[in-house]
Amino acid sequence: MSLVDVRRHIEAHRDDDLELLKKLVAQPSVSACNMGVRECTEMLRSLLTELGCNTVAICPTDGQPLVFAELKSKKAGAKTILFYGHYDTQPPDPVEEWITPPFEPTVRDGRLYGLGTADNKGQFLAHLLAVRSWLATEGDVPVNVKFILDGEEESGSPNMRAFVETHKDMLMADLVYNSDGPMNAGDFPEIKLGFRGDLSMEFELTTATHQNHSKTGQLIPNPAIELCQLIASMIDRDGRVLIDGFYDDVLPPTAYERELMDRYAFEPETLARVYGVKKLLKTAKEAYYTQLMFRPTFTINGMSSGYCGPGHKTCVPRSALMKLDVRLVRNMDPDKVLEKIRRHAAAFDPEIVVRAGKAMYPSKSDAEQPLCQAAIAAARSVYPNAVVHPSSGGSNPDYVWTGIMKMPSVTVPYGNADQTNHSPNENLRLDCFHKGIHVSAAVIGRIGEI
Repeated sequence: MSLVDVRRHIEAHRDDDLELLKKLVAQPSVSACNMGVRECTEMLRSLLTELGCNTVAICPTDGQPLVFAELKSKKAGAKTILFYGHYDTQPPDPVEEWITPPFEPTVRDGRLYGLGTADNKGQFLAHLLAVRSWLATEGDVPVNVKFILDGEEESGSPNMRAFVETHKDMLMADLVYNSDGPMNAGDFPEIKLGFRGDLSMEFELTTATHQNHSKTGQLIPNPAIELCQLIASMIDRDGRVLIDGFYDDVLPPTAYERELMDRYAFEPETLARVYGVKKLLKTAKEAYYTQLMFRPTFTINGMSSGYCGPGHKTCVPRSALMKLDVRLVRNMDPDKVLEKIRRHAAAFDPEIVVRAGKAMYPSKSDAEQPLCQAAIAAARSVYPNAVVHPSSGGSNPDYVWTGIMKMPSVTVPYGNADQTNHSPNENLRLDCFHKGIHVSAAVIGRIGEI
């Protein structure tokens, strides 16, 4: 089969592909308020059926439905790619800040503006269009293709794990491939082979039935001070977590992963400006990237206690609340980490209440695995400067693939760095959209050769 012919087909149908993306963006699909979701799933069902998929199904969950489709190759022993994406979007608010209406996709200055253009309709549509070009030019695809389109990604994919656990046979593949998020400012993708997990929690301490006069400040317990002292016992000034056993399961980067990090650009002054701080806490390249990808975090997200209004109120607070999260790296179990934190807090003061919030396991795929290497090579055939990140600093429900299904997973962003997803005037550059189709076509071709 000829990838050259496929590429020609993609170039010849740029206008058609753009019109299809406009149609998809014009259909609302806001998961948080159930706006247009069912209509969007029906549109996707029609699109996948027209593509020629052998199976197309709208799969109910306890929340928004998923859309599944399968297209079988005629090639004996063909590998299987599972393309993951999400059709839901964030709410369009504040609507008044959109230059053109969020559900009226508009081309301006080489970009398509509209809600969901980059996050994630344009990116998952690139996979479908790549398959269509293979079928149009070769009459077949060199791999078996499966699609799973999430309707709740913007809400944390709360039902994805249960769905995967009960549909393993249906979802089984040799490789999971996902395109989401922006490329970096240099206009090339950072290929991700894993994501941190996340554990959110809150600490609360109540020491009195009511606020008291501050004259009693050294006579009665102050819950705000106690929670601050608790945190001081949990993490030092250099950011090292002091909780017993916190790092027990943390694995160091491999030699190959260190080699990958050594190739990264690193401009600490530029990064500091991006973050809006005077300087980074890690100013050496290896230390920065090791912390970002291979070390867990322990972060206070917010705290409240007593009086914080205008002027002063001389009081001792009755209670204090602190919200935190821990970003987990490969091999860390959120349940085990939570138990260690509970144990530490109970030893400090058994009256402190520790409440767990959402938990997400970390994910990790082997960068040296042949299928991962093939996907990386495919991305670099379009973006020669693409870099490989063994793990992302952020979190993603990728664990359902790498942990539950035991399948390698590769994420290659197709969106422009300034796509402003989750904000008014979300956009996708047309060149990024079309290049994304070429990358997906190359991934299909490369995996088909294995």
